[in-house]
Amino acid sequence: EQTIKGFESLDTKTPSPRGAVLLVGGSNARRWTDIDEYFPKHRIINRGFGGARLTEILHFADRIILPYAPKVILFNAGGNDLGAGSTPAQVRESAEALIPTIRTNLPDTRIYFLGLPYIRRASTNPELRASISRMNKQLAKLDEKEAKVSFIDLAPAFLDDSGEFQPDLFVWDGTHFSPRGYEIVTELLRDEF
Repeated sequence: EQTIKGFESLDTKTPSPRGAVLLVGGSNARRWTDIDEYFPKHRIINRGFGGARLTEILHFADRIILPYAPKVILFNAGGNDLGAGSTPAQVRESAEALIPTIRTNLPDTRIYFLGLPYIRRASTNPELRASISRMNKQLAKLDEKEAKVSFIDLAPAFLDDSGEFQPDLFVWDGTHFSPRGYEIVTELLRDEF
């Protein structure tokens, strides 16, 4: 609530543009403070907050999504849901629940769900790796059945040619993206919008 109020206070002081690209999600979104440098041709609004789950994003949608009337929404979410015990199918259900809220109010907005790459812990935990893979497959189904909804699979791009974890794409914790990791995300999105 405090973080959301902080966004609202910021918007009161400096109103965000309508029709921009909106990034929303957990820490990897929140930490991408220089996203506008990666996408210089676009106006970007970052409304990422640490620990964000899709259910929380849905709860706050009328405060952190709808007021901006974005032309594109990038959802960087799902990892915190898995970490909190949600199944891959529940993550998809939460993502699906966001779509009607957006469509009712913003019928022309493009929606992108960014998949979860295999973080360092997944390289030593086959169960976690399998869970991430299942979640990404579940989110990819949204791309098949929803108009103007796309899934961007980050997992393959974050592995080396041998299918191994690439530590240089993450900061010290092996979970949050490094500048090079954000460059990979940018490369995957560059031709999308």
